[in-house]
Amino acid sequence: MPRVSRQEANQHRMEVVDAASRLFLEHGIDGVSIPEVMAEAGLTHGGFYGHFSSKEALVAEACLKAFEDKRATFEGFIERHGADRKAARTEFIERYTSKKHRDAIGAGCPAAAMSGDLARDNPRGSVRAAFATGMSTLVDRLAPLLSGKKKPATREETLAQIAMLVGGLVLARSTKGHPISDEILQSVRSSLIDK
Repeated sequence: MPRVSRQEANQHRMEVVDAASRLFLEHGIDGVSIPEVMAEAGLTHGGFYGHFSSKEALVAEACLKAFEDKRATFEGFIERHGADRKAARTEFIERYTSKKHRDAIGAGCPAAAMSGDLARDNPRGSVRAAFATGMSTLVDRLAPLLSGKKKPATREETLAQIAMLVGGLVLARSTKGHPISDEILQSVRSSLIDK
């Protein structure tokens, strides 16, 4: 069997991380096996350890990738609205608290999708560290967006708003199919937009 080039190996690794990121968001970390990730990437299970030392190493990298994938989304709100921070903030909050976002776990916010898994993870593990790094980066990126004022929200204001958004989304997903799910989304949206 011919060896793959370094470029092909790097491409395969990126495909595995992309597939893992999507699957872990959609099904949870424990809900996805290595063979499933490799199949989603179009590769055989046997090639996994040529790229990663363990599932934990893959999960950590996929976690960071999931946060990074949202960067363009957040920047897009600001670019579309230019200097009108209030309009950018309103659009972001409305989309974040929408039924569509609630129902699209695999394509949505990694903080909401992975927080349940990470609450039970090894507190000193690489996955928890990657999640914390992703959250810290998320806070920095959302500070300009989560302000309707001329200046960015403070770190404390940003953290509080993210906690409300993520917590509301997690609760809405956990109660999907019951009227309270829509109530949660609406109450978070109203509380933040009316600020």
